[in-house]
Amino acid sequence: MQKTTRATLAIAALLTAGSAQAVQRTAVLDVKNVSCVTCAPVVKRAIGRVAGVTSVTVAEKADGTAIATVVYDDAKVRPEALAQASTDAGYPARVRAN
Repeated sequence: MQKTTRATLAIAALLTAGSAQAVQRTAVLDVKNVSCVTCAPVVKRAIGRVAGVTSVTVAEKADGTAIATVVYDDAKVRPEALAQASTDAGYPARVRAN
């Protein structure tokens, strides 16, 4: 019985340790060409489709640009891939330096 309990605890510790490495992070992207009412939703949808993205908000600015704030799992995606998703949708983006 004691061996089973130890084995169960060891397996649980290994499973927990693996998932503890993934961290939710936030990336802020500067997005260009956001000049119409449908642009921001397209950017949001394009970035939101990337595996590992938890949430996306896109705030339009008066100068035809936008700020995209993205919460993502850093074990699944890199910020550069988020910017690339927006760029591929026709809205060039770059990761804002922190």
